Amino acid sequence: MIRSVRGIAIAVGLCFALAVMWWAAPRAARSAQAAPLAVVMAQTPGGGQITATAVGHEYRQDDLPNIAAAPDGSLWVAWLSFAGDRDDVAIRHYKDGRWQNLLWVPGTSGDCWLPQVAVDPANRVWVVWSQQLNGNWDLYARRFDPQKQEWGRLERLTSDPLPDVNPRLASDGKGRFALVWQGFRGKHSNIFLKTFDGERWSADIRVTNRAANDWEPAAAIDSTGAVWVAYDSYKNGNYDVFLTRVAGGNPGSEISVAATSRFEARATLAVDAQDRVWVAWEAGQPNWGKDQGYIVRDRKVGVGLGGARQVRLRCYEGGRWKEPVKSAADLFSGNTYQPHVFSDGRGSVWLAAKRRLTGGPRVARAGAKKAAQKAAAGTARGYWEYWAAHLDGDSWSEPFALPNSKGRSSTRMNGAAAADGAMWMAWDTDNRVEEFYHRPIRQQVYAGMLPPARAAAVALRDAAPEEEVSAPQGHADEPGDVKALRAYSVQAGGKTLRLLRGDFHRHTELSWDGGGAGDGSLQDFFRYMLDAASMDFGAATDHQGGQWPYWWYYTQKMTDMYHAPGAFVPIFGYERSALFPNGHRNVFFARRSESRVTPWHMRDGAPQWGLPRGPQGDESGIGEGQLAENDTKLLYEDIRPRNGIAISHTSGTRMGTDWRDNDPDLEPVVEIFQGCRTSYEKLGAPHVVQEKKDDAHMAQAGYQPEGMVNNAWAKGYKLGIITSSDHGSTHISYAMVYTDDPSRKGILDAIRKRHTYGATDNIIMDVRMGPHFMGDEFRLTSALPMRIKVRGARPIAKLDIIKDSEVIYSTAPNKRDVELEYTDKGSVAGRHYYYVRVLQDDQMIAWSSPMFVNYR
Repeated sequence: MIRSVRGIAIAVGLCFALAVMWWAAPRAARSAQAAPLAVVMAQTPGGGQITATAVGHEYRQDDLPNIAAAPDGSLWVAWLSFAGDRDDVAIRHYKDGRWQNLLWVPGTSGDCWLPQVAVDPANRVWVVWSQQLNGNWDLYARRFDPQKQEWGRLERLTSDPLPDVNPRLASDGKGRFALVWQGFRGKHSNIFLKTFDGERWSADIRVTNRAANDWEPAAAIDSTGAVWVAYDSYKNGNYDVFLTRVAGGNPGSEISVAATSRFEARATLAVDAQDRVWVAWEAGQPNWGKDQGYIVRDRKVGVGLGGARQVRLRCYEGGRWKEPVKSAADLFSGNTYQPHVFSDGRGSVWLAAKRRLTGGPRVARAGAKKAAQKAAAGTARGYWEYWAAHLDGDSWSEPFALPNSKGRSSTRMNGAAAADGAMWMAWDTDNRVEEFYHRPIRQQVYAGMLPPARAAAVALRDAAPEEEVSAPQGHADEPGDVKALRAYSVQAGGKTLRLLRGDFHRHTELSWDGGGAGDGSLQDFFRYMLDAASMDFGAATDHQGGQWPYWWYYTQKMTDMYHAPGAFVPIFGYERSALFPNGHRNVFFARRSESRVTPWHMRDGAPQWGLPRGPQGDESGIGEGQLAENDTKLLYEDIRPRNGIAISHTSGTRMGTDWRDNDPDLEPVVEIFQGCRTSYEKLGAPHVVQEKKDDAHMAQAGYQPEGMVNNAWAKGYKLGIITSSDHGSTHISYAMVYTDDPSRKGILDAIRKRHTYGATDNIIMDVRMGPHFMGDEFRLTSALPMRIKVRGARPIAKLDIIKDSEVIYSTAPNKRDVELEYTDKGSVAGRHYYYVRVLQDDQMIAWSSPMFVNYR
């Protein structure tokens, strides 16, 4: 017989004592009580205490909490709750000092995002969320009446066929709500607003309307009923923060909050008791997501999608920008993301943000100097944790960590001042542990009351102008080059094929070997693809889909959420990182229902994975070498009925292959180059590693010359060519695809036909032989002329025509636009393959897919 027990575990940390208590009620009493809850207590620097409760479901994965105060003094929390293959929206009520039972919001679709909660003067609770239904993401709302104990009807708030996402709901505490969101219209996303007067929702109010993407709005309502909306925009070619006042349903002039060349994004705002408008945002370095990678390491102009961040905070009062006398920029030491500002209801504000922290055995082994360098750059291994502080007059309270708030980068938190003046916050955690900071364990949502803050009039000064930072330019006319690529088309096979640019090898916070430190969050991936790189398609390819069911579901959901035909087509994919000689492969699917992560097929007796379990659990979340001999063939077996394709990459490294396996139906192309590393075309070819010159790189990545792609072609493999990025690289690797169908299926079908090329710049390539197009396989009795058209982003310094991996013709045109015709004068007996390679004067490179010719 197992009896209920009570346990208390106490651990003392550097900055607070943490006590975790689990309660299990006797079985006879459980029918009258809520599910077992975990309670976490933490002491704060000023001698206060936070008591936080895990308010979510007892066994599901809970995420993205929101909290609201009711006029009767109670509180409501809403969150996402995942199990199996869907997430639902749940709410829980805190009343009379006790958390009530969990309530499911009726009518959710199973694909939901960012639930919001607010309470009207009659204490009726409103829940608003974005969800996908019948392939369309829209906003929905539903009301629960605690007095009547009944739910109102489901209200659909938007109906545009493109995504309406990232909602934020604000209340004035008197029954008026403001709902803002990011809605895609045409090729761009803009900011929209609806208001609620206590009984009905207004028509949509378009806050922004321009040919640029605006992102992640937040709202607050002042005492006059005006709605203040903060958001960031890419309208200036980088992310800047703006503010708009909407009065009487009419947006006023856009107010610049931060508009330098830095990365300035993810604004939140609050209106305090004196009607001052506070805006917080995160600031990074200039040239976010621009050129960086191994071959441009000596002249890179860009910075990573993760990396260094600081908190910024300003106050808008009387038409002027002010800031606290004690700046918030250095409030949280180290790299800090996603600042959230909340009114305390007494004329001041709380500030919470997510700090990037490092530590644990993996960091210690890296060495102190190297670890310090990476920490300063924001790329060290570690985790994110929520910290908070209060503005106490002319200074800030000492920041403290919200207990048990470690997690990934892309979580969200929220705060609310209760009717009695107490400040409550809600946050989430994935319970990762020090032994392996990148591995999630259990996703939970917590809510807790913060200790009382000191009441003092805030001391403000005129805000110093944001200091402009010089940003080196990497491209003379990138918008013009992208426009030319998108306008280019060819006639092939009786169809008009248009050129699309993509990236099929990107990592995020969900990859265990970096945790997003340099690669950014999953949302950063979509920002990068849509804005900094202006891609037409692509995939987040985290190792084993994040090696956690919730993270794989999260990836699939986001892949649908940012699917905006005509603007960007995300494709379902992941990286399966089998070590040499099997080789890393990225795997892709056109349909979500067919996308699944193939597990590792391990050999028996793999020493690292026996019991008792190590810090990574039962399977690697990164790469694996202890595999069954036929592991790759088992991968083919698994993806074939689900119409998947696999693309080998890093083939000439310890992550590569000796080309022992190939399935022509499933592996039509090879990633010949990653921006993170080098080319694997052939020994001696441009950008292929060389001893001494690339010794450090070879030591890090390994060197397996048998993995050069010419060895695969020599074996008769018919592989087309793409290039893509991998970790830590941006903006120098493009998978170019010619297709007549820009859908997910159409893009993958074009890749199956090898109608592709790879490039490290915005280079147009068009290579044919007679009526045949690059990538085609065909028969001839004699050589036909090759017709080649190239347009470089810079002058083409060299153009090589290559037959069977040997250069048969070379020219140095030294101009951007090149057209030529060439006929092979050599032996044309048997099977041969031809492709074209071009180098610009800055050593940026492109390769066409080979044409495979069988001469009779």
